Amino acid sequence: MDPKDALEQTTEQNKPVVNSTEKKDLKLDKKEIEEVGYDGLFWLFMIGCVLGVLVEGIFCVFNVGHWESHVVSVVGQFNILYGAGAVLMYVGAGLMRKRSIALRVTIVTLVLTILELAAGVMLRDQLGMYAWNYNNQFLNYQGLICLAFSAIWGAGAAAFCFAYPKIKKFLLRFKNKKWHIACVVLSIFMAVNLWFTAAAIVHWSAKHYGHSSNTNFSQFLDEAFPDDFMKERFVEWKFFE
Repeated sequence: MDPKDALEQTTEQNKPVVNSTEKKDLKLDKKEIEEVGYDGLFWLFMIGCVLGVLVEGIFCVFNVGHWESHVVSVVGQFNILYGAGAVLMYVGAGLMRKRSIALRVTIVTLVLTILELAAGVMLRDQLGMYAWNYNNQFLNYQGLICLAFSAIWGAGAAAFCFAYPKIKKFLLRFKNKKWHIACVVLSIFMAVNLWFTAAAIVHWSAKHYGHSSNTNFSQFLDEAFPDDFMKERFVEWKFFE
């Protein structure tokens, strides 16, 4: 046998064999998310929105001595950042269900940290505002992300990974006609709520920097969401001076 052919045959024999089951385990498990569907993810989003406000409010009571509602909506006690975070943690835990917990937690933590950075950059560069400031935190990057808060995202991701079966079982309870109708109605409400929230924030920023237009819609926003309301509503949001 030719030495070259012998070498190639030996190489082929020494290649690790990956059976079909192992290949399947490496794929993202989309069926896990499809089982719960939009309804389940929406209710998880809403629960995250409300719990985020409650947790931050309680933290403020102990930290600064009074309650603060850190909301991101012009109507209702909702913080969409925490709602989105809860959904992303669940989706990450489900899609990578067959991977190690360490890998899942690492990936989800990185994704959430990058999204937090992107949101901070958008607020800073597009609106001239900031809603959080980590400049005094250890190992922060431009005050937009920091090691401590990334660790909090990581702890949340770990909790979702460990509790994933129970969370999934809970979310499956929302798969019935009654909850579906409520989901549709509340989805419409939240879509309108968040659209007006975005419009009000953009208008607030434009007016602060002297770029607001004198349209009928701008006048409506001035009357519906005046500066005093916005300052009280978005208590942590500040302009760069």
